[in-house]
Amino acid sequence: MLKALVFDMDGTITHLTLPLEAMRNDTKEYYISRGAPSNLFEPADGISSSTDKAREYFLHNGFSKKEWNSMETEIDTILTKHEGFAAATASLIEGSLAIVRKLRNAGFKIAILTNNGRPALDKIMQNIPLRENFDLIQTRHESPRPKPFPDGLLKIAEELGVELNEVVYVGDALIDGAAASRAGIEFWGVSTGETPAEALFAAGASKVFASLEGVLREALSLNQ
Repeated sequence: MLKALVFDMDGTITHLTLPLEAMRNDTKEYYISRGAPSNLFEPADGISSSTDKAREYFLHNGFSKKEWNSMETEIDTILTKHEGFAAATASLIEGSLAIVRKLRNAGFKIAILTNNGRPALDKIMQNIPLRENFDLIQTRHESPRPKPFPDGLLKIAEELGVELNEVVYVGDALIDGAAASRAGIEFWGVSTGETPAEALFAAGASKVFASLEGVLREALSLNQ
């Protein structure tokens, strides 16, 4: 029985305003500036995959864990700066909070898992009433490791008090599907962000919807 829905934020609940390409490029350029070979990274690498590759490279080439942790802190500062600019112009996808409220009224537990940092989220919540509409909102700063690692989803399921087969993750990006798959949680895609439906299916989505209206209908039908 479905008891909880966890949503990505950018491209799912709010319009995607993050300069993702710039964030990905800045991540790679930072690691290259610290000594990583440029051919370590591929054009398709995102922030997380680039960081995974960089971590393996640096820790296997004489860098200490302390030095790596310092680099991660500097990357977080770079990402937070980009997120801060995007947060100032964040806006809701039309009808998204109304759908969230309908799901909560139907008895579902509702959460957000985002790779945004806490400072950006706090800035967004100054203008968008997210806090009062979700049971739990978790950023990369509260997750042991960010998506595509499963840690954030596993932590949310535990905090909501639901089993993994009682929760779905709803998101618009390939990284969302990867995190859900690694967590053993069903993934529902929405083609409201950066990724077309066919790519979301390829990323492991059991269902893909054109909008959150489809998510609402599906969730309600499962518990009839």
